[in-house]
Amino acid sequence: MDSVGPKLNKLSESRFDSIIFLLRLAGIPFKMRNPSTIYAIYMTTVIICTCTTFLGLFADVYVHWDDLGRAMTTLRALIPFMDLLWMYTYCRYVITETIIVVE
Repeated sequence: MDSVGPKLNKLSESRFDSIIFLLRLAGIPFKMRNPSTIYAIYMTTVIICTCTTFLGLFADVYVHWDDLGRAMTTLRALIPFMDLLWMYTYCRYVITETIIVVE
């Protein structure tokens, strides 16, 4: 009866291992107690690159608004990127708040 807990924990880790890996790759420290210094630098770099890409796409649409073809091409990338940025911000907020509350 005592071995059921570790088996379930190991099963959930093996089942969601790829999702946990992708979250960590996106810069969200999911299921990590103390992220290393290199990982903290990586998270900061991911956030800075993401924000500058978003601002660059927005600026490109604003500057080239008279060229409808280029503006629509950039908007085609900007709109899904904005959706992903909202999801990333939400996941980052929920995981941070959950870790703070649990610990």
